[in-house]
Amino acid sequence: MILIGPIVDSGALAIGGVIGVLAGHVIPKRVKETLPLIFGVITIGMGTSLIDKASYMHVVVMALITGTFIGEMCKVEDGLELAIRKSMRWSKTHGQSVDDGFIVQYITLISAFCFGSMGIFGAINEGITGNPSILFTKAVLDLFSGIIFGALLGIRVSLIAIPQFILLASLYLSATAIMPCVTDSMLNDFTSTGGVIFLATGLRLCGIKIFPVINMLPGMLLVLPLSYAWSMYFL
Repeated sequence: MILIGPIVDSGALAIGGVIGVLAGHVIPKRVKETLPLIFGVITIGMGTSLIDKASYMHVVVMALITGTFIGEMCKVEDGLELAIRKSMRWSKTHGQSVDDGFIVQYITLISAFCFGSMGIFGAINEGITGNPSILFTKAVLDLFSGIIFGALLGIRVSLIAIPQFILLASLYLSATAIMPCVTDSMLNDFTSTGGVIFLATGLRLCGIKIFPVINMLPGMLLVLPLSYAWSMYFL
């Protein structure tokens, strides 16, 4: 089974990061500062367009609140931050410093590249229909995002392509087992939940508010059974 979409998307991110490192010195500072804001605005717009697809908005709200509570209690984002800090210890041995601002920005990028609803639904859609068009669109965004953030943050941006591909490939391969059990209303609520998380990610990218987007992700797991239970027992 050929993973066309995940390969193209993650490949575009990896290549973009490398181009950013190599060509970063010729990209004007104002471009490096402005384009991430544009990426954030695009992400906000995409998230907003997905939110109103909910079949049962109260289920989406319940899933997000409960999921974020679980994520906060389990300190998911703190654990990821600790893992990133440990993985970057080698930087200090090479005379490079890793400050808190870098960590926050890097976690935001991991969320945007790996857990954005566009990638999640693109992988699932391709797994069921064989149509990689959604991931092709995301690949264009990730290519240019990779260039800019690669120029800002270095080769570590390209490394995000590894967990991204693992996640997209896993969703692609499991889609045939998951989707037959998912009703239209469940998929709509799942899409809306992803839209809210995407919106929060965009706000982080724009530097408006540092939402705990990683801690919000359990909501995407909870919304499917909650939506199913509501449609079966409360309607």
